[in-house]
Amino acid sequence: MRHALFTITVGFSFLISHHAVAQDMEYAQKVLDALCADDMAGRGYVEDGDNAAAYYIEQEMKAMDLQAWEFNYYQTFTMPVNSFPGKIELEVDGKLLIAGADFHVEADAPSVKGKYDLMYVSSLPQIAPSGRVIDSTASYKGFVVVDDTLISKLPPPIRTSLLKGFKKAGAKGIIRLSDTKLTWTVSKQQAPIAQFVVNRDAWINGAKSIEVDVKADFDKKHRTQNVLAFVEGSLEPDKFLVFTAHYDHLGKMGKDVIFRGANDNASGVSMLLNLAKHFSIPENQPKFSIVFIAFAGEEAGLLGSMHYVQNPVFPLKDIEFLINLDILGTGDEGITVVNGAVHTTEFEALKGINEQRGYLSQVKKRGKAAISDHYPFSEAGVPCFYIYTMGGIKAYHAVYDVPETLPLSGFEGVFKLLTDFVGRL
Repeated sequence: MRHALFTITVGFSFLISHHAVAQDMEYAQKVLDALCADDMAGRGYVEDGDNAAAYYIEQEMKAMDLQAWEFNYYQTFTMPVNSFPGKIELEVDGKLLIAGADFHVEADAPSVKGKYDLMYVSSLPQIAPSGRVIDSTASYKGFVVVDDTLISKLPPPIRTSLLKGFKKAGAKGIIRLSDTKLTWTVSKQQAPIAQFVVNRDAWINGAKSIEVDVKADFDKKHRTQNVLAFVEGSLEPDKFLVFTAHYDHLGKMGKDVIFRGANDNASGVSMLLNLAKHFSIPENQPKFSIVFIAFAGEEAGLLGSMHYVQNPVFPLKDIEFLINLDILGTGDEGITVVNGAVHTTEFEALKGINEQRGYLSQVKKRGKAAISDHYPFSEAGVPCFYIYTMGGIKAYHAVYDVPETLPLSGFEGVFKLLTDFVGRL
């Protein structure tokens, strides 16, 4: 560590007497439910869902009397994003499929509407890097139906060339039949033609035609914001421990399908606000300042955290440690600590506290991974962890990630582990 302030005791035989830290599970559930409610629209880019979530987090921070910088809690930036504010309909030989359950429209799809014949293919055409179909005699009619395994594992540049090639050869779109769980995402661009990923069990074998109606909206400069505040330290106010969590999710696929993102990442924001509530109480004031940052744009490629690292409100060198909270709604099998194999002293301290107190079934370490908002900080030289829970429901990036089925089985243990960890710094 870079400053003498942050000395971590790893010999736990002489720890200070443990004080009870009560996690407010009622408040945790309240935050979770609020962030997953209909009016948050999945915290995405339809119906201003991301901005509604940011406003909610800001109001919670104000209610705790957390301090803000001169920009009043918000750090704004713009990002490109493709969204679906209108209809999302897919009929196969007259059978209406259910969006979110039977099929997904790919996040980068453009608008498409009409009735089209289906053309089944068992192999992909040869596509030049320019997107030209190498076999000049190849011709595709209507929507191409293909097995998802042929396309899903292609590198993005090759996939883009493939779509351009299909379009130039006459295809109006692609149906990808899949045997795996449907997952969605957010796209920063719009593809040449639309793709639908359809659950094979919902497909009509030998179907002849489809009717589609998709309204897409590509916004080159969607305005969004990170939300941040802090508790000033009593002894070292210019040295910072930072807690982060992304509040954005996938939003809505059309007017009716909401990806609520209870585990990913309403759970992390709930933990973030619970920690803020705890440390905002005068008797819990830390010796050093603690910053709480709720990031936008994580699902579109860590955009909020990258923007912050490029535009920090205080020097990154003054961050003694950062802990990113993402996917904290389960915990039956403990937690994984990304960068635990990098920052071994801090990991052993965290693991030692858990072994003494028995908060979680295990604290497992992992190496570097570019999978959440800790990563831009890590690459900038800021020591950090990313913590996520393991076990329980698996509804990643699906419509089934809802508060009603989220167990929060490790939530209180993680809260106590983190507050103890701060107390040892």
